[in-house]
Amino acid sequence: MPELAYPLCRQTVTLYHPDAAAGRVVRAVVTGAFLDRRVRVSATETGRARALAFVLVIPQRSARYGQDYTLEPGDRVLEGEGAEVAWADWADFLPASVPGLCCVQYVDPKAAGGAPCHVEAGGWWTRAGSGAHSLTN
Repeated sequence: MPELAYPLCRQTVTLYHPDAAAGRVVRAVVTGAFLDRRVRVSATETGRARALAFVLVIPQRSARYGQDYTLEPGDRVLEGEGAEVAWADWADFLPASVPGLCCVQYVDPKAAGGAPCHVEAGGWWTRAGSGAHSLTN
C-alpha cells in the first residue's frame, strides 16, 4: 500500500496534557499537523445555536501517538509553539481565556492497511462553555 499523503498537514501545534499524578502539564510541540477552527451551527427548538469547533489531524510520520505525545479528551491544543503551562495554571487554561486554544472532546486514531496512519481529534463549545463537553474539564 502506498504511503498516504497529507498535503494540508503543514502547521505546528502545541498539545497540552494534564498529568494529575505528577502534578504537571505535559507539553508537546508537533510540526506537520493540520488544525482547522470553524463555527459550528446547529438547529435548536428556538432557532440556531452557534459554537466554536475544531478538527486536528496529526499524521503518524509527524509524531507517533502514544510515544511522542499523549492526547485525550480534556487536553488542549494551540496553533503554533505555545508556552509551558504550570500545573497551578491548568484550571484557567481555557478557550474562553486563551485566544485560539481548543479543548479536545474526542481522539480517533486511524489506520490504513493495518498500520497507524494518523490521529484525528476535535471538539466544539459555546462561549459560555456549554456543549458536548464543558470547557472546565
